[in-house]
Amino acid sequence: MRITYTPQRSDVPLSYEFSGETITATQDETTDSFDFAGLPDGREAIIDGSLDPCPVLSAERVSGELIVTLRTHHGPNPTQAEAFPEEEVI
Repeated sequence: MRITYTPQRSDVPLSYEFSGETITATQDETTDSFDFAGLPDGREAIIDGSLDPCPVLSAERVSGELIVTLRTHHGPNPTQAEAFPEEEVI
């Protein structure tokens, strides 16, 4: 799974846990899970979640690899790594 982060200014904590192709997002003590295991190749997922705003911006499978874009939160004075997060491969 390849993860790209889109930084967003917010004081609300947002964290992720990854298990296989399931992403669990926790935002201010509220949790939602997104399971992409059944997403077919060449398709983009329709994402519906209970968190507002939804932390998963997009998910698609390209040549068998799951590519996901997630929101990430940072405070008023982000570090370089928070403002410009690197892509991760999980």
